[in-house]
Amino acid sequence: MASLVPLVLVLVGFALFWPRATLPLERADLEADAAFALQMPGADELARVGGDRLSTLEGEQFPFAGHIYGTTAPSADVYAFYEAELTRLGWRAQTPPYPRSSVELENRIYCKSDAEFRLAIKNMDTAFQGAFYRGRTYMTVFDARLLPNDRRAPCPLPPTRPRSTTRP
Repeated sequence: MASLVPLVLVLVGFALFWPRATLPLERADLEADAAFALQMPGADELARVGGDRLSTLEGEQFPFAGHIYGTTAPSADVYAFYEAELTRLGWRAQTPPYPRSSVELENRIYCKSDAEFRLAIKNMDTAFQGAFYRGRTYMTVFDARLLPNDRRAPCPLPPTRPRSTTRP
């Protein structure tokens, strides 16, 4: 038992003094990124969203930080604004296809070495209750959020090959 004490002390010291740069990003890191502050001109902020890293029975849930906006502009204008601004900030577009939730009409994903920026156009009829829009009418409602990314993953990810629909 006494021989385990030095080992435990070494492990605790290693964990405490390991360089911060090797640890995954937390919500505060995501909120400090310049991309978090991007807001399309003329868009109304409907909500600020975010969550901290959590360990649950289903596994680790990663932190995220973002905003939900409404605009009278079409989705093409939303994509054009964010594409230009994210490129200026050093983000790169991921290659489609992009995973999509049931309340999203479409989305795009951008990456940096340690983070992902997800821009999703929401289905206004199913994504939120009517009161969420505060009596305003929008052409486009979108979610712009940052998530941590595995630093070892390539950015952008290589394109995936389509599956064959015929059997040999």
